[in-house]
Amino acid sequence: MRHQFKIASMKKLNKIFFAILGLVVIATSCQDDHELGDKLDKSEVNFQVIQDFDGTPGGNTVYLINNTPGTVSLWDYGTGRSTRAADTIDFAFKGDYVIKLSVLTSGGLVELDPVTITVTDDDLSKVTDPLWTLLTGGVGHEKTWVMDAYETRISKYFTSPIYFAGESNVNSVFEDDVLKWTKVCSEPGGADAICFVYEPNWKGDTWVADPADYGQMTFSLDGGATLTTDHKGIGGKNTESGTYFLNSKTLMLTTTNATPLANSWAPNDVTTMNSAKIVSLTESTMQLAFKNKTKTEYIIVNYVTKEYSDNWVPPNQPDPNFDHGDQEEILSVTPTKTWKLDLNVPYNWANLQGEMLNNWNSRADIVASGWAPYGDGDVANIDNAAISFSSDGKVVVTQDNGATQSGTYTVDEETNMITFSGITPSINIASWVNATTGDGNKWKIVKVERDELTDAVEGIWFGKRDPEKAEYMVFHFVLR
Repeated sequence: MRHQFKIASMKKLNKIFFAILGLVVIATSCQDDHELGDKLDKSEVNFQVIQDFDGTPGGNTVYLINNTPGTVSLWDYGTGRSTRAADTIDFAFKGDYVIKLSVLTSGGLVELDPVTITVTDDDLSKVTDPLWTLLTGGVGHEKTWVMDAYETRISKYFTSPIYFAGESNVNSVFEDDVLKWTKVCSEPGGADAICFVYEPNWKGDTWVADPADYGQMTFSLDGGATLTTDHKGIGGKNTESGTYFLNSKTLMLTTTNATPLANSWAPNDVTTMNSAKIVSLTESTMQLAFKNKTKTEYIIVNYVTKEYSDNWVPPNQPDPNFDHGDQEEILSVTPTKTWKLDLNVPYNWANLQGEMLNNWNSRADIVASGWAPYGDGDVANIDNAAISFSSDGKVVVTQDNGATQSGTYTVDEETNMITFSGITPSINIASWVNATTGDGNKWKIVKVERDELTDAVEGIWFGKRDPEKAEYMVFHFVLR
């Protein structure tokens, strides 16, 4: 056998280091040494696993060297993987580690016998870089992260769980004790395809991810660098247990036997989920960039710590007030005005400024969202439903089947708020969507539509404030 396993001193490594750069060149320039179809026998593969006991008394630093020309190295060293002909690996924790090497030749893949090394002491200097501490909480600790996406379709820190960036626009700088994404292209004047940054707003860009519980992942430095992930079935994955390595110089995070959290489609679009560039990392937030396998761009997944998520409090954003004119006159005139649900787009969501969050102009647009109910078959359920406001303060809700409920209402002109008494308006539009009131049995007049020529009111969007997000669910009533 021509492979070697050495326990070497640094004196014996001097010549090896001078040869390492040459090995990389040889491995890439001698592809014709073996004819197509000529598969090497493993006895022809010359490789070395060299453990350094001089620089690291516990043998924590290990040199992996494949001396075989015309081959591509596929190393698996337990805490990560490498495709370099020569690589240096640091093990922070004592224990036995199995080093596996497979080499790719023109004739196929050759798997070598694994080599087991024993690291006798911990060397925690390997994992004391500030980035390790931000990721895990430090040696002896662990930190749990979640994707910044939830069942209520909100992101608690970012504007969306997924961002995008060109391949030259994932540069970072470490300052003020955190890693910051500069969003500055490394090739000034470069093409848009490699220099862009796109940060969707999940509220309107609903295609980014489904509202769901995406699970959690825990990066630990307690007795080893381990990663435990619970994907909650997203993408067909459940729980995984593996290891990881953070290269603080290249900002690359590599994982083995476990992958970071992602939405349902990202894993299919990237080269691998086992290798990511850290573009930002703070005490409570993290962004990992995964290379798209067909485009010159990265898919960036946004995370927050579970602690941040659990303690997050929605910002206090009071409802703005709109100048709609005389709102009692808008609702009722004299003596009564009857409003019916719009049969094309009876509902939507709007931000606090009254801007619609979904670009829906027809029933087909709602169906095309893939998550929102209301199609042609639902029209018959609401075409006769209505709400009638009278100038004497009475209100009547008529269901599609003709059933009615009566009550009273008041209007606060300053806040655009309608408060109902003796009745809670509720009309089922489709499936789980109901045109009903929010806290305090109230509707807010979010938007009024007027005829361009006569200025007559033709439609009203009544809003129900979301208890967590700065938005309304709005219901569109028209005169028809």
